[in-house]
Amino acid sequence: MKRLIILLLAISFFLHGCAYPFRYDGSYKGKVIDADTKQPIEGVVVLGVWNTVTITPGGGTHDFYDAKETVTDKNGEFEISGKGLKILSNLEPMDVIIFKAGYEYLGLMPWISLKEDILLSKRIKWEGDKAIIPLKKLTMEERRKQGPPDFYVGERYDKKENITHSCLPKNIKLLPKEVNKELLEQGHKPYDLEGGQCEK
Repeated sequence: MKRLIILLLAISFFLHGCAYPFRYDGSYKGKVIDADTKQPIEGVVVLGVWNTVTITPGGGTHDFYDAKETVTDKNGEFEISGKGLKILSNLEPMDVIIFKAGYEYLGLMPWISLKEDILLSKRIKWEGDKAIIPLKKLTMEERRKQGPPDFYVGERYDKKENITHSCLPKNIKLLPKEVNKELLEQGHKPYDLEGGQCEK
């Protein structure tokens, strides 16, 4: 009996920081189309962001883990590979940003919200595991009202400074360039593209 109690306490201690005992983080697939014409949109930047969560008595704390980006092909399609099989992991499912200059943007939101969010689920259709995502082309007035998305996509806790700050991973190049394209078309000064604040 004592051994069983010790074993259960050891497992409990080990699982304390694990939000997901067992999960498969597979590929994320989609197709982006024009909301009005239903034609595919080429060159849309799709950015996936992963964070870890640590469960504490005061709630969960999140830290940037990784990010990957791609662009849609001539058929409007994209795929971002996931992180595979995760056992006893604190890695959360992917968040996503979808953006192209001249269009509305989506993000930063959990990928699952494309299916589960009340408003988004009315717009976004699914073909198996592939999301069909319509984006509305905007007038210049609508673009200025929307403003550009914030491409600082992660958060990292800095123990030295004792603060949490936004960050841009060094491997993320496409989204900042597309955001700067939007800013230039609107007649604004582009952002500084120097990233790397997420690096530990």
